[in-house]
Amino acid sequence: MTVYASKTHARSPFPAREPVANWATLSPAEEVEIRRNGRTVAAGCVDMRALDGSIIWLIQDGGRGRALFLQGDGVTVFRRARRNIAGTGHTRIPRKAGQAHGR
Repeated sequence: MTVYASKTHARSPFPAREPVANWATLSPAEEVEIRRNGRTVAAGCVDMRALDGSIIWLIQDGGRGRALFLQGDGVTVFRRARRNIAGTGHTRIPRKAGQAHGR
């Protein structure tokens, strides 16, 4: 859950791992956290990005809709660890919204 209050912030169910210096390396459906001043302001899957990596659209966790982030706005993007599917030993690879299985 992401909270947009000045004195609270979301706690991710799993840790962010890698800060992303070049947003052009992000792929659609990649799970990320957006942080400002050390606090998580949004989390979810990359929906789209500008070719030069200056802008990303994020489909936010918890049904919070899409959000636009500009690289010049002082936010840092962190890649999140992939989630394990409980009891299977498999890793869930997120799909872009509307993408069918096997594509």
